Amino acid sequence: MLTCHDVANYFLVLVDREAGDLITQLKLQKLIYFAQGVNLALLEEPLFEEPIEAWEHGPVVRELRKSFGQFRSDVIPIPGEIEFDIYSTQQKELIYKVYKKYGEHTAAYLRNVTHEHPTWIDAFKSQNKIIEQDKIKDFFKTFIDGKFLIMSEKDKQRIISAEDEWWMGYDTGIPSEDISKSLKENYLEF
Repeated sequence: MLTCHDVANYFLVLVDREAGDLITQLKLQKLIYFAQGVNLALLEEPLFEEPIEAWEHGPVVRELRKSFGQFRSDVIPIPGEIEFDIYSTQQKELIYKVYKKYGEHTAAYLRNVTHEHPTWIDAFKSQNKIIEQDKIKDFFKTFIDGKFLIMSEKDKQRIISAEDEWWMGYDTGIPSEDISKSLKENYLEF
């Protein structure tokens, strides 16, 4: 099983920066929530273990907030280190399809969409704010079906291209062990 950081890193690899695409921490949080929901609905298992909480601006994985929250509304850079062999083909394809469907939207749009999800609404009103995986799975089953994961040859090529582009820019990213240090040096702490 992947960690939330593994899923986040793969989303960051998929970003087409040359086309002007970007991911902020708010947008990344929503994409992570959608990836977990799709995985639960279609594959009946979590993509990652860390809990998702209902915060004021939508679903949030606290562990990711610790790592990326200091970027605030700034663009998160490409990860400097990533091991592509930890991802199964199915996991790569699922993350890609989530990015393809939801990645074109702004963070504000995705926040507003998640504010309509009963999973977020119910958890936000609860004492512990945890969005339960069973509720995420049941909700996503209402609008995601097996066709979601159908991959065209163009989709498969885009995954390969994204990984190749990452390798070409390998030295320009932030090494994973240095991200906390970089954040503290470049951004105000909350």
